[in-house]
Formats: sequence, C-alpha cells, structure tokens
Amino acid sequence: MKNASNKLITVYSSANLYELEIIKGKLESEGIQSFIADQNMYTIGFTQEYRLQIRSFDALKAKVILNKIKK
Repeated sequence: MKNASNKLITVYSSANLYELEIIKGKLESEGIQSFIADQNMYTIGFTQEYRLQIRSFDALKAKVILNKIKK
C-alpha cells in the first residue's frame, strides 16, 4: 500500500508558468520539494492552468509560506 504522506497535492495553480516557477523556487528554498504538473497538457491545449504540487506531508509548512507570499 502506498504511503498517504507521499501523495501529491496541488497547492497552487496558475496559467502563468513564470508565477509557478517563482513560488516553486521559494518552496524549495524552504526545503519543500515541488513539481509543476500539466506542462505538457497545457502545451497541447488540454488544460488552461499549470498546477504546483507537493507531497502531502509538507502541506502545512507550504500553506504558511504561501500565505506570506500573498501578503
């Protein structure tokens, strides 16, 4: 059985890839590994937004960081 804490969750989405790259860099500088999903799907027109995903066990820490960024 797969460990639930390794599940990927979406913490941010945007149509602007550069915006996700900035947030991804901030999360990674805080020790949170992140992934940009849907890059290929966006290119071929199957989605309107990219999704920034992290492992579920980093969700609380990421939420604090994202709240600081939004201020």
